[in-house]
Amino acid sequence: MNKIIVHIRCILFWTFVLFSVNVLSKTSTHNIQDSSIKNKDTTLLRLNSNYQKAKNDSIKCHVLLEIAAYQMHRDVDDAKRVLQEANQIYQSGKYNFKPITEATIQRYYGITYRRSGYFKEALEAYQKTKDIYIKVGDSIDISRIDHLFAVLYSSMGDDEKSEAYAREAIRINTRIHEKKGLAFNYSLIGDIFKQKENIDSALYYYQKSKQLFQKINREDGWRRINSKIAKILEENGKYAEALKYYFEDLDNKMKVGYDQGISSAYARISNVYIKLNNYKKAEEFAEKGLKAAQEGKLIRMISSSYLQKAKVYEKFKNYKEAYLNKELYYTYRDSTLDIENVKKIQELELTYEFRKEKVKDSMQLVKEREIAETNVHLLEAKNKLNRQWLLFGGLGLVALFSIIYLVRSRRFAISKQTLQEQFSHDLIKGQEEERSRLARELHDSIGQKLMLLSKQTKRIDNPNMENLASSTLEEVRTISRGLHPSNLERLGLTEAVNALVYDINANTDLFFTENIENVDNLLSKESELHLYRIIQESLSNIVKHSEAKAVTLDIQKEQQKVTVSINDNGKGFDIDSKRKSISLGIKTLFERARIINASIDLESNIGKGTKLTVSIPI
Repeated sequence: MNKIIVHIRCILFWTFVLFSVNVLSKTSTHNIQDSSIKNKDTTLLRLNSNYQKAKNDSIKCHVLLEIAAYQMHRDVDDAKRVLQEANQIYQSGKYNFKPITEATIQRYYGITYRRSGYFKEALEAYQKTKDIYIKVGDSIDISRIDHLFAVLYSSMGDDEKSEAYAREAIRINTRIHEKKGLAFNYSLIGDIFKQKENIDSALYYYQKSKQLFQKINREDGWRRINSKIAKILEENGKYAEALKYYFEDLDNKMKVGYDQGISSAYARISNVYIKLNNYKKAEEFAEKGLKAAQEGKLIRMISSSYLQKAKVYEKFKNYKEAYLNKELYYTYRDSTLDIENVKKIQELELTYEFRKEKVKDSMQLVKEREIAETNVHLLEAKNKLNRQWLLFGGLGLVALFSIIYLVRSRRFAISKQTLQEQFSHDLIKGQEEERSRLARELHDSIGQKLMLLSKQTKRIDNPNMENLASSTLEEVRTISRGLHPSNLERLGLTEAVNALVYDINANTDLFFTENIENVDNLLSKESELHLYRIIQESLSNIVKHSEAKAVTLDIQKEQQKVTVSINDNGKGFDIDSKRKSISLGIKTLFERARIINASIDLESNIGKGTKLTVSIPI
């Protein structure tokens, strides 16, 4: 009992600790966001103020659409929430909104869906928007929605459709002299060619886009193009030209106060200097990137900045510094606002600064370099091993579940096949029992009465009545023999087959050639019955369908089996074309053969007759 109480207390304690950490983390996050909003996001504050001052829902709907447009590129979830509220006002029907309002709502829905990865829903929303624009006849808006279609298909990886929509938008922009739309669509075509690794075409369209942005004084547009051009130049080894564009991009980010963009721009410049082997400059800009990330309290960018510094120090062959920065990178990456890890980060930073001041002796530096180098490799090996364990563990689970699924599927298939076989066996067995019963009824009841009737007709001396009674009695006996071959029980399999051939030979125009060996008592009673039925059904099919003139029947006794071969010279048929429409009788032949563990082979060609071969193990 005491142990249980101790365990419960431990669980409650750790639950409280985890809850406290989570609350502190959320509080820290909200504080950062609140300070960011107070310092920078005056636009959102202004829009929220306009929403509060709105005199009716119609005005609120338009303000909500402005908020959604602003938030789409910052907080997609909030944009969706705002759009839902705007759509509710629109759908209420209280106000006489213009069709363009619905188009705007659907267009914004499409953008938020695309940014959330719901491409099918985005396509539907864009199509509704385009239908409204076409009905209204607004060419500018039609070109804009075509641009959005192009962006969406690019996100889906369909470059052909993306390029087609972009070129259609360009065609409309050119016709109506809409330079802003042309600039954006040229930029998009450049992106498509870059994905296709057609660098010359990508640069061509980027330059056209930049020229148009400059003509219409869209500084943010042409500086964004600069960044794209710089990336292509860097990838193609033109580092000096790339630096020129990256510095222009940095200048633009600093003007708008975009901390994350500033930190990223410093990192890109640092990378280029590494490729130029100018490691001092690379270190300088990596340090600037770290400071920008720290000022903006951007945890991820701080992590990336430490990694960038580690790369620079590796180039300097300063492995101690590289190791310390990489350790800070891993710590920041693996823990964002966890309190214990934040303390660990602070301790590491203090240790880092302290050791920088203390380490002066060259021999100690050499030792520390070797230790740091070893630790870097060990850390990388440990991370690699962890990734491999995760990979193999995942693959192992997938393999295990696949094997379980396959085994269960196989067992189910075997069980299903067994049930089907048992059902077929029981069905045929029941059929034989019912035939035997009917045959007895015909023989013992109707047959006896017909025999008495035949005797009575002889007494009254009426030839016609006598012939009718005799022929009817003979037909009943024939039907009875067909239903249950009494000859099989009385005379054995060999004589029963001979009698069957005799009856068919006597009542048809078929010419029989038979070679029947004595196979009595070689098979079980059940096997003899099924074999007799197979021969009976086969000969019946020849009489009914084959239009044959001659039939050959061979029954041979071999070492471990009995082989039956039935061959006719009839019209034959195409087995492949008839496979799906094989009659019930032939299906029964195969089922009977399966029951007695016999192999059956059916060969037929149009105009060349049919051959059936059955082999029954003894």
